[in-house]
Parts: sequence; structure tokens; C-alpha cells
Amino acid sequence: MNSPKEVIPQAESEKLLALPPQQAEERFQSYEKQQQLDIIRATPNPKKREKLYYLVPDCTELIRESPTVEVLQVLDTMLGTGLASALLPCLSNQQFEELVDIAVWRDGDLDEDSLNLWLYELSECDREELARFLTELDIRLLAVLLHKRIKLKSTIGAMLIETEQIDAGSPAIGYSDEQTRAISHAICEADAEIFLMLLRELFAIDTEGELDEIQQAAFNTVQADREYRVEQRDKAVGIDVTEGELTRQVDLESLELDEGDEHDESE
Repeated sequence: MNSPKEVIPQAESEKLLALPPQQAEERFQSYEKQQQLDIIRATPNPKKREKLYYLVPDCTELIRESPTVEVLQVLDTMLGTGLASALLPCLSNQQFEELVDIAVWRDGDLDEDSLNLWLYELSECDREELARFLTELDIRLLAVLLHKRIKLKSTIGAMLIETEQIDAGSPAIGYSDEQTRAISHAICEADAEIFLMLLRELFAIDTEGELDEIQQAAFNTVQADREYRVEQRDKAVGIDVTEGELTRQVDLESLELDEGDEHDESE
């Protein structure tokens, strides 16, 4: 068996990105998978890293064997464009859970703007893939974001939820904006049962107590669950970096692009 070619990852990354697409693909695909991963990891600029992932016909395996925080850096450059939906299906369920734990929280508090952007990207995904991700997404988290944006227009709405005769297009539901409507329709199309669970969480059907208090208690539980998952993942891999430091790693505003990077973006 021939031994693998020796490469210097950072230098090879620069060579690949300078080649015409077909030549770059042939060269990149000639390397073993671990070498491909090393080349990708040696590329600090997320947009350039994205180009390297696309040098193979299906980058799912490379995405799933990459650290979640590094994949998140790539996805962050696409947020709000709908383009992240092309790479999201490549994530494993575990990576998606970890991504949500990192991306939609800041200093331990829910970042609603970030969650809103991620929900938009998810709504652009293939419905089968969205259904897979919805099983990993805490419905209570969705309810926290949407509780002021989805309303029941009449008392009959609660009865329709109870009898499971309601969907996202029901006239009994009112939406505060078109984005909320689009997200709701996407969830309902992907998994009608999960959409009903969301409505029950939103309106606390068959639950005694003040709705605001119930939703605050649910949010506190979501927050505690997320903190526990983060702590356990950190312990498992021996990470002693604080969450604030980890967040700064994926804060693209702190990335300094060199002149070559800026030139690439202008092309």
C-alpha cells in the first residue's frame, strides 16, 4: 500500500484555493480523509474553509468529523441568507444539539435574535431534515421565542388544539409577522405532532396557573438543562475554557481578515 502524501496543511490550503475548481477538487480528493480534515482545520477564514468542504461531492462526512465550533464559524457567515440550510443537513444530531447550545445563548442567557436567525435557516431546510432537527430542539425553547408572536384569535382555538384539528394555516391562529408564519408552517409541514406540542406549550393547555409564570418556569428549566449539557460535554473532552471564551471563538466580528481574504470577498 502506498503511504499517504505528505502535506503541510496551511500551505496546501492556500494552493488549493488558488487553483481552478476542477484541479482543486482532483487534488483535494487525492488526499486521505484525515489529511483533508487537517487542511480544513488549518484554514482560519470560515469562508475559505467552506470552499474546501465543497471540494468533495458530499461533505457530510467531513462536516461530521469537524469540531462543531469550527462548523459553526462557517455557518455563521451564511445566517439570514438561507444558504446555511445547504450545510445544516450535514450535521449529526449531536452536533446540532451542541450548535444550538452554543449559538443561541450568550453568557448563559437566550439570544433571541440569534435563535430567530437559526429558525429562519431551519425553515429553509428540506422538511425531512427539519423533522430530524426538531426532535433535537427543545420545544420549550421555541415557545420562549414565539410566545408573543403567535396568538389564538378565538376561544375555539384551544378546543381545536385539544382535538388536534388545527394546523399552521388555521384561521384561529394569528401571527405577528410573516417570518413567524413561515417558521410555523415549516414546523407543521415537517412534523404536525411537534407543531401541536408547540401550541400546547405556547398556550399551556390544561395547565393551571398564570401563563407568564408557567413559561418563565419552563424557560428556567431549559436554561438549566442546557448548562448541564455544556458542563458534561466540557468534562468529557477535558475542556477548561469558560463559556464566554468559547463564545468569542465563534464571534466573527473578532476575526481579522488579511488583505488576501478581503480581496477574495470582493471578487
